[in-house]
Amino acid sequence: MTPWGLARVEIIASKEHIARELQRGVPVKQIHDALVSAGRVSVTYNSFRRQIQSVRDELDTIPIDIKPDHAKHVPSSLAKPLKKQLPPPRPESNPVSGFCFDPSCKAEDFF
Repeated sequence: MTPWGLARVEIIASKEHIARELQRGVPVKQIHDALVSAGRVSVTYNSFRRQIQSVRDELDTIPIDIKPDHAKHVPSSLAKPLKKQLPPPRPESNPVSGFCFDPSCKAEDFF
C-alpha cells in the first residue's frame, strides 16, 4: 500500500510526459504500464486514472496544433471530409401551430 497523497505527487512529477502521450493518442493503460516499468509511478491503475483527470481537463481547454502520429500516414484518397447532415427545410406554406412557449410572467399565471 502506498502512502496517502503519493499518487498526486507522482502524477505532477510526470505531468509533461503524460500530457504529451495523451495528445499523441496513447491509451491510458499503456502510459501507466510504461511509467510503472520505468519506476516513475508506483500507484495502482485506478488511482492513476483518477489523478490524470486533471491533466485531461487541462488538455481539453488548450488548443492542440499537433496531430496524432497515425493521422500523418492516412492517404489523402482515404481521408474524407465530414459532411454535416442538415434537416430538410420546412415548407413555408405550412405555419407551425400548437403550443408556443412564452417565458414572460402574466398576472393570470399566478391566480
